[in-house]
Amino acid sequence: MDIYSFPYSLPSYRARLAASMLGYKFNTINIDLMACEQKSESYLTINPIGKVPALVNSYKGEKLVISDSMAIIRYLARSNESNVWYPEEELDVAAKIDVYLSMVANELFESVEKGRIIKAFKMIDEAEYPACSSLAYDLFTQIDAELAKSKFLVTDYITIADIAVISTLVYFEEAGLSLDNHPNIQRWMKEIKTSEGFIVPTLL
Repeated sequence: MDIYSFPYSLPSYRARLAASMLGYKFNTINIDLMACEQKSESYLTINPIGKVPALVNSYKGEKLVISDSMAIIRYLARSNESNVWYPEEELDVAAKIDVYLSMVANELFESVEKGRIIKAFKMIDEAEYPACSSLAYDLFTQIDAELAKSKFLVTDYITIADIAVISTLVYFEEAGLSLDNHPNIQRWMKEIKTSEGFIVPTLL
């Protein structure tokens, strides 16, 4: 299994984190976005979308390419020996997981991830930051309240919802945010960081 990745890319980290925590052996192949390697002819033969991450694995003797971090973590969970990561037969649990995956792709992207792009990389106008910050703290309050009810986001064991959400929240400081008023999130993050397979972002 190969994961094409860029060290600064949050979605790339998400894919690597999921693969590591779910117990897969994988190779990390760095694609330098600053040098536009994602648009190179050689990479486009792997992933015509020209983005990272991309996971390449063999399936029924053929090459399988998955090019979105959310699709990657769902694939890793579905193909895992254990079904606890994404128990699709438990409709209530699976539905809650899907809600968090949607939050990561939408609201958490528009708040924490976008705030990180503004603060750490100066790639978006600073004028957009207050809206990002406001949304982030609304989400932190919501997530903290949910974590008061259970050990992890959806239930009392880790699912891919936890992996997806922490892959964004681990960058909260780079986004200029604070978790001082959200003790349940702090407790939850410490719990996941001490779990088997957890890896930190390369440049954190």
